[in-house]
Amino acid sequence: MIFWLYLIFIVLTLFFYFIRRNYKSSKELDFIPTVSFFKYISILLSNGGQNEIQKLIHESDPNKIGLVKVSSVVHTIPKYELLPKTPASIFFGKGMIVSNGDYWRRQRNIASTAFNRALRPDMVAECTNEFIMLLNKWTDIPIDVLSLTKRLTIQILGKLAFSYDMKALDSLEEQPYFLEIYNKILQHIFNRPLLSMAFPFLNSLPLKRNIEFSSLIKEFDNFIYKMIEQRRLEMSKAKNENENTDLLAGILDSANYEKIITQIRSLEIIYIILYYLAKYPDVQKKAREEVINVLGSASNLPTSENLKNLKYLTAIIMESLRLYPPASVLVNRKPTKPLNLSSNITIPKGAKISVNFWQIHRNPDIWNDANKFIPERFINPTKETKTSWIPFSIGPRNCIGQNFSMMGQKVVIALTLLNFEILLPPNAQHLDEIPLTKSLLLHPKKIDLIFSKLK
Repeated sequence: MIFWLYLIFIVLTLFFYFIRRNYKSSKELDFIPTVSFFKYISILLSNGGQNEIQKLIHESDPNKIGLVKVSSVVHTIPKYELLPKTPASIFFGKGMIVSNGDYWRRQRNIASTAFNRALRPDMVAECTNEFIMLLNKWTDIPIDVLSLTKRLTIQILGKLAFSYDMKALDSLEEQPYFLEIYNKILQHIFNRPLLSMAFPFLNSLPLKRNIEFSSLIKEFDNFIYKMIEQRRLEMSKAKNENENTDLLAGILDSANYEKIITQIRSLEIIYIILYYLAKYPDVQKKAREEVINVLGSASNLPTSENLKNLKYLTAIIMESLRLYPPASVLVNRKPTKPLNLSSNITIPKGAKISVNFWQIHRNPDIWNDANKFIPERFINPTKETKTSWIPFSIGPRNCIGQNFSMMGQKVVIALTLLNFEILLPPNAQHLDEIPLTKSLLLHPKKIDLIFSKLK
């Protein structure tokens, strides 16, 4: 017993020594308030989520200078070239998020072209109709909405990217093979043990967790390559390959998981909009009236033109993404020269900087009633509002899936509103905040909704 106590003591001592030595900030940043590492750890150990983490970050800036220091071990990623092996770096490889220069520009151009070709409301509508047929079998009972939107998303991914039926919307009883592997991989990436964060070399050892992760990646690879080869064969037989409009044109020449995961995440966030429509029946009613006015009926497929006329639905989506962006923070960058933020605030060269979307989107100096759901603020947005709404980031490195995501969300929500009334379960709490996991990619712990056929 004494031996194990000594061993635990030594491990903890080494753990905190490593953190202190490797994540101590420069003296030039002493003026910036620091988020307590120990308070952060206590949130994680108590099964807290991003709501609690973001509250801690907000409270750590009492003078509202707009900057806080957060321990790198939990919130930021060091420069990629120096990054030891982690589940994320192993899975994603050197993708667009962490690359720079000519390689990034080449990847960006390929991906942008691919996503522009994928802006097909008819294909998304086809998958949404499968989604509606599935929901027709499960009306008037609570359903896990995140699981539903994941199924819909990978079905759209399969059809658009690979002309492949993922069988994700055939039944709710069985977990689609692709989704099962994808969920397990993300669990490994975002639920890393604290010890492996402090000692990254542990990720390279032949431990049970690492062996299981490698096996999952191999399964994922085999599944993707099988779909790619099948699609290659179909394309080679086509009379005019230049008319191909699916995402595969961009993925085949430069296959990396970032494009795939970007598309999955870009539509998976539909669960947020569905939740708010259920929570605010008056908003749902107004949105449905607009959809009926623009589309007419469920038999009329949305087009790029009439989607532009869904002004109120667009505002609902934008407000939902303001409160719950796809990710809470942007992967960090390092300035190549001192960065002057104001007359008295300068970030030194080489400091790791990460933009916190959550905090910007809920800044009361920018947004009136910042924590309230008010879609009308986006009907006639101010210039400041437009530049401060950044759920897909902003500038040349913004999310390549932004236009695809907005198009897809409009199609899915519009057709769902034409077929169902969306309700909270009778015993559901009307929460001010959606309970979230600790993942930087915002995921709800659980949300059940009821879909009732319109009469």
